[in-house]
Amino acid sequence: MLGMPAFMAFMFFFAFSSTGLGEAQTYTIGVINNDKGINSDLSDYLKVARSSGFDIGINDSTLDNGFAADFIEILNTTNYPAEDNEENVKIFHALLIENDSMGRKKVESREIDGLITFGDTYSNATLSAINQAYKVENGSFIDDPPFYTGPAFPKDYNGSIDIIGDENYANYLISKAILTSFISSFLEQIQSFNYQGGNLNFNIQSLSVEEYSLFDIMMPGILVFAVITQAGMIGAFLVNEFSENKTIIRIKLSLIHPFEYILGVTLLMFIVTLFQVIILLGFSMIFLGFKPIGDMLQGIIIILLTTFFAAALGFFIASFFKSSDAAGQSSGFLMTPIAFMSGAFMEVPVITIFPAAFPTPSGLMRDFGLWDFVPTTHTVNALRSVLLYNFELSDVLADLIWLVVPSIILLLLGIILYTKQRLMGDII
Repeated sequence: MLGMPAFMAFMFFFAFSSTGLGEAQTYTIGVINNDKGINSDLSDYLKVARSSGFDIGINDSTLDNGFAADFIEILNTTNYPAEDNEENVKIFHALLIENDSMGRKKVESREIDGLITFGDTYSNATLSAINQAYKVENGSFIDDPPFYTGPAFPKDYNGSIDIIGDENYANYLISKAILTSFISSFLEQIQSFNYQGGNLNFNIQSLSVEEYSLFDIMMPGILVFAVITQAGMIGAFLVNEFSENKTIIRIKLSLIHPFEYILGVTLLMFIVTLFQVIILLGFSMIFLGFKPIGDMLQGIIIILLTTFFAAALGFFIASFFKSSDAAGQSSGFLMTPIAFMSGAFMEVPVITIFPAAFPTPSGLMRDFGLWDFVPTTHTVNALRSVLLYNFELSDVLADLIWLVVPSIILLLLGIILYTKQRLMGDII
């Protein structure tokens, strides 16, 4: 126990030194590409015309896929400046999203740092604006005869680039500033978007996302920590019953089956957890300003499922200690790193094992990391999704499976070990 302060200092260093603040960071930007692209006849003509020396500077990829797809490719391939970026870190990861509703939900749950939407006439508006700019500089449109004999260029189209994000989220504020500069530079290069005959509108919109305090964000972790600390209390209780009150000896001499005793202790933990969570949530909401928008009942269910893991720890502790004081003190040394690794108090660095292998509530795939083997990691994730971002239990099913299945396996192993060490031993 003398090493606990040094251990705590290491845990805080480990968490805070790995947050990425001030370092090159890749921002995940959701992209909804509604752009219908360039008319195929016009695209084909411009490809053929280029071989004859008529080139307006639009590459084949843009002609085939549209200006929005070209813009997205640029987003995905732009790195930080070389002098500050020895590892070639990309500024953005553009993630294609099907529709606005899904995109907004991902913004609200902070699974993406921001959302860009390209309007369906984006390519036509860009071509229209380029054509108008060409006339301003040269006195005629690109598609004016006699040099041009192909399909007419689109005219009088208006397109849009919309950025949506949560102003209360630091990652969005940073990525928005970079995107704004990025898009503004793009518009300035063409210098044609205020001409009559074609316009591209650049809009920034803030979502009305519930603003949470640091305490609100930490509350799911506090709930988890409250539950797993029961493991120490239950472990100390079992040790006390074994070595001090001699209850175990009386059970061995009675007709009570050991399974009935173990079942009773486990059920006691569920009852204690239920009342503990209700009191903690009620107190936090009434006196501390905790304001969840999700279903409280579903949150309580998630907490109760965590009791399997806490019970497993309790039986393991009771199997190795014969003093209730030693069991209680050692459990504190065990619970603290579990809480840290779970992300209960602060975000911990992801140590990836399987890239893009774990489903999130919004349907995206995230990396499966080392800490995902700790069941309470999934309790924290599920609680935040349900209580803070209004997801349903069905949306966090993957987290619930990774919480419950390993916890039950550990509980069975803990019961087997406790039964062998305490209930089946000699009566002394």
